[in-house]
Amino acid sequence: MQENETKIPRALSYEDINRATFKTIELSEEWQKHLGVPQLGNSHWLIYGGSGQGKTSYALQVVKEICKSQKAHYNTLEEGTKLSFKKALERSNIKSANSKFTYQKENLTELTARLDRKHQSKVVVIDSVQYFFRRKSIEDYFKFCELFENTTFIWISGADGNRPKGAIADDIYYDADIVVKIDNYEAIIEKNRFEAYEPRVIWQEGFEERQAKLLRKG
Repeated sequence: MQENETKIPRALSYEDINRATFKTIELSEEWQKHLGVPQLGNSHWLIYGGSGQGKTSYALQVVKEICKSQKAHYNTLEEGTKLSFKKALERSNIKSANSKFTYQKENLTELTARLDRKHQSKVVVIDSVQYFFRRKSIEDYFKFCELFENTTFIWISGADGNRPKGAIADDIYYDADIVVKIDNYEAIIEKNRFEAYEPRVIWQEGFEERQAKLLRKG
């Protein structure tokens, strides 16, 4: 074999994957009906929807549940340390997560440096795709993901009609294990490779008000 010839790895069989073990995110029975038992690491989720539909509130509810068993880091690029984000944290009672929850406002370079350090959270929320990859390309998304294959990334995206907004968010849509569309304070599972599809109401009062308005419109 020539020195520069590509070395081909052994083809794997069912027995290989049957022997493999996977870490998972522990969720309560109620949340398992909605999200299943997701893999921890090497996984991407996408939460998307229009402005004012409840994306941040839903993401924080998810994070609060995850923090019962795992650390989670929230990259709040859109809001940062503002009163609106403080109120969102209070509504979700994120205080109960104690030190398992952290947040910061960081660009691509800064978050890369953080996650490259030891003992970092293996669940990272990025709010939002559009802010994080501003003036970046799809290649930047794939390079970033390759650096942190042992991390579960929960991406939040705006919407353009009934689709995630922009080429990178659209790529994440197809790449993601879980896709959740947020509409009128309801979290609707559009795709879930962990085989759970029950929708979840984010804010009951707001959801009922929106439904009543839709009924009045006919």
